[in-house]
Amino acid sequence: MDTCLICNNDRVIAGFPFLRYTVFICTKCGFRWLHPQPTDAELAQIYSDQYFLSEGEVEITNIVNKLKRATAGLYLEQFINGDSSSTSESSLLEIGCGMGDFLLEAQSRGFKVSGLEVTDHLVELANRRLGASSVQKGFIEMANFQGESFDIIAFFDVIEHVRNPAEFLTRVYKMLKLNGKVFIVTPSLDSWSAKLLGKNWMEYKVEHLSYFNKKAMALLLNKTGFHKIRFFSNYKILNLDYINRHFVRFPIKGLSPLLNLTRKLFPDNLAYHPIKVVASGMAVIAEK
Repeated sequence: MDTCLICNNDRVIAGFPFLRYTVFICTKCGFRWLHPQPTDAELAQIYSDQYFLSEGEVEITNIVNKLKRATAGLYLEQFINGDSSSTSESSLLEIGCGMGDFLLEAQSRGFKVSGLEVTDHLVELANRRLGASSVQKGFIEMANFQGESFDIIAFFDVIEHVRNPAEFLTRVYKMLKLNGKVFIVTPSLDSWSAKLLGKNWMEYKVEHLSYFNKKAMALLLNKTGFHKIRFFSNYKILNLDYINRHFVRFPIKGLSPLLNLTRKLFPDNLAYHPIKVVASGMAVIAEK
């Protein structure tokens, strides 16, 4: 792998091994990517019905769902505050909308919402919650939306999963109206967690094919036609129990046992208390 997908620089290095793969690093823009990419079959095995954290306990599931809805509310407020031109009449598409939390928040504010999701039961659940057939099943390549259909296209924790981010953003660009906005949240190599954990960063996962810093993201957005790019801190609503469950599932040497011990010492009422935290990602708004 001798050329950077973002800046076409040919001075790339094999940074470090990750499981059966290698994380390559562009020495010019800082973009990182997994090579070779896992096969479709390997990814399909990862993206099972159990991909989203769930212990099967109704009480825990309800608590987690409330955290996700609260985070979706944060995202919507962040977008509205970061883009004064958006109105409640704007048409909004979310790619990878999951169970529809962000769409529900946007719908409650008057936005005309649509969604794309690849998992059957999540499509059904999101449409049931929205009270309309607003969410389609499939990938952006197969979507039957017309060009220049949306004022806003949002996708959270998605672009790091796609095989070719430039092709993906080019398709997004074509689906946006003139002066339309894209709203992205993705893990950031500039984050405190990436700098603290290094090669042990929890965002290094087989299904995460690309890793961005602000410089690489800005170059990619410019390359695909976007401008007026603005970066924001990424916040989420989490609790100690959820954080611990995440690090049990995606263990980090030294950190996971410490979190697990901390969780055992905390009573449930404190462990389940929601808190606003600076997450490991960046939020980005850019304009067509």
